[in-house]
Amino acid sequence: MRGFCNRVRARMHRVGVLLSAVLSCGTLFPGVTFADFVEREIGLTRDEIADIQSNLMDRDAGTGDFIYNTDGCDVLYWPDGLAETPENFGNRRLKHALGTHVRTVSYCPISAGFGRFTCRFAGEPATNDVPRIVPRTHNAASAFFAQGTDALQMAIDFCRSNRLEIVVSVRVNDQHDVDTWSFAFPHPLFPKFKLDHPECLMGTFGSKNEHLFERWGTWSCVDFTHKIVRDRMRTFVRELAENYDVDGVEYDFFRHLMLFRSVAEGGVASDGERALMTELMRDLRATTQAVAKRRGRPFRVLMRMPDTVAYCRDCGIDLERWLEEGLLDDWIGGGYFQLASWDEAVAVARRYGVRFHASMDESRIERKCLERKVPFIPGRGTEAAYAARFAQARLAGCDGIYLFNCEQDFMNRIAKLDAVAVRSADQLYFATYLGSSDYTANSLLKNGVRHMKLPRIDPGPGPHGVEISCHRPGESVSFPMWIGDFAASEGESSPRITVRALTNLEKGDALDLWVNGKTIKSVSFDCGLFTYALATDLLRRGRNDFTVTFPPRIGKHRLLDFAVEIDQPDPTATGDTRSCGKGR
Repeated sequence: MRGFCNRVRARMHRVGVLLSAVLSCGTLFPGVTFADFVEREIGLTRDEIADIQSNLMDRDAGTGDFIYNTDGCDVLYWPDGLAETPENFGNRRLKHALGTHVRTVSYCPISAGFGRFTCRFAGEPATNDVPRIVPRTHNAASAFFAQGTDALQMAIDFCRSNRLEIVVSVRVNDQHDVDTWSFAFPHPLFPKFKLDHPECLMGTFGSKNEHLFERWGTWSCVDFTHKIVRDRMRTFVRELAENYDVDGVEYDFFRHLMLFRSVAEGGVASDGERALMTELMRDLRATTQAVAKRRGRPFRVLMRMPDTVAYCRDCGIDLERWLEEGLLDDWIGGGYFQLASWDEAVAVARRYGVRFHASMDESRIERKCLERKVPFIPGRGTEAAYAARFAQARLAGCDGIYLFNCEQDFMNRIAKLDAVAVRSADQLYFATYLGSSDYTANSLLKNGVRHMKLPRIDPGPGPHGVEISCHRPGESVSFPMWIGDFAASEGESSPRITVRALTNLEKGDALDLWVNGKTIKSVSFDCGLFTYALATDLLRRGRNDFTVTFPPRIGKHRLLDFAVEIDQPDPTATGDTRSCGKGR
C-alpha cells in the first residue's frame, strides 16, 4: 500500500509541475491562455489546480529516478527457437529493470519508417522479418498478434504487475528503414506510407541526393512541412493513446532529428517551419489531455531532444515556447551527443517548471577507434564511467537519468546506483564521452558543432565529427571538466585520483598539466600516454579547469584523449587493493 501511495503522490507531483507552468504561460490562441484551455477541455477548475499544487510532495531531484528505454528490438529480433510467450518477452529485456531505480519504462514498439509498430492497434503493423541485421532471429510480431496480444500490450502487462510506470516511445522520424534499399527489394521496415507519398521525403528513392548534407539515410526522413505527414503523426499518436493503457508518451526526436528539408539541405529551420511543429505539438497535447480527462488520471508527455535551446531551434524545435505553453512534462536532454554541462539545461527546465532527465546514451568512441585502429583510453562503457556520468547529472540537479542502448545485466547493475552508491563508487570521467560515429552534432545539423560548449577531445572522430586538432609547439590548451560528488577520506582510505592524457608525443617529450591553476608533473609515460597523480584536495566537485602545454619541439602535436579516474579503496579488504584501470 505504501508503494501505491507513493506512486499516486509522484503522479500528483508531475501533474502539479505541469499545471504550475500552465498557469504562468502565455497565450495558446489569440485571447486564450493554455490555462483557460486546460480548465475548459480537461475539466479542472483553478481551485482544483491549486488544491493539487498545495499537496505536492517535495521535488526529489537526482536521487535515482531512472527511465529505461527498451529500444524496441526484443520482438523485432526474436531468437529462432525461443517460444513466443509473454514470459519470454518479459525476460528478454524488461525483467532487468526490476530491483533497480527504474521507475518508468519507455517502451518502443519500433516505429521505424514513421508509424510502423509491433502492435496491432496503431499505425502500420511492422511484421516483416529483418534477418540481415541479427542472424538467426525473426520478427515475432505476427506470432503474438495470432495469440491476441502484441509487444506494447505485453509491456503494459509486465509494468502493471511490477508497479512500474510505462510510456510508449514514438520515434519521430526514424530512418532505420534505408540502410539498404532498392525498388526491387525495399528495406523490410520501409513503410507503405513512404512508397505512396515520395513527395513527402527529404530526397528521392535510390539516388545519391547530393543536395542533402548528411550521407546516411536522411533522404528517407519525412518532411514535416507537408500536412499529410503531420496528420499521420496525429493519427498514430491518437491510436496509441486511445487503444493502450499507457501512462504517457515519449516523443523521441533523436530518432532521428531531421524535421525539415531546409535543414537536411544544410540550412536552419525558419520561423514558419518552427510554427508548424509547435502547432503539431499543441494538437498532440490536446489529444493526450482529452484521453487523460476520460481516464481520470494524468497522461504524461516526455520529449527527448538536444540539451540546448539554440540547437533545437535551428533544427525546427521551438523548445522555449513548448516549455512556456506546457506542451511537455519531462524534457529528456541529450542523446547521441551532449552539447553543454547539465546545469544549463536544468536551469531552463526549472524556469518553466518541468522535470529534466539526462540522457545517458552509449558511447561509440571505442568501437570506432577499434575499427579505425587508432589509440584511445579505454573505459567509456564501464560501470565506473556511468557512475561518473550519473554523478555529474546529479550534482547539476537533474531530476533523473534516461538510459538508452543500455541493456540486460549491465543495465541492471548501473541502474542500482543511487546518489549514495555513486558517491562511494569508482568513477571514470572523460573530457569527451560521445562522438566518433555517424551521429554527432554535425550529423543532424550542418556545422552543428558551433553549438558545442563541452570539450571536443575525441580520439577517433567520424566523418561528421570534429577532426583531431593539431597544436603548435609550446601551445597551451585549456578545457573544463565537471566532476560529481565522490567520497574523499584522509590517509590510506582516501581515493586514488589519476589523470591520463593520450597524445601523439614521443619518449622524452613533456606535457605539462595544470589542474585548477596548480601544476602537476607526470609520473609515467608509455606510448603517448601521460599519467599524473592528483591529491584529493586538488579536485573540486563541479567545474574543474585543466590546461596542458605541449613541448617546444617542432611537430604536429595532438591531444587525443583525456580522462580522470577516481579509484576508491575496497572497504572489505585488508591493505590497499586498488588498481588504477581495474575493470577497464
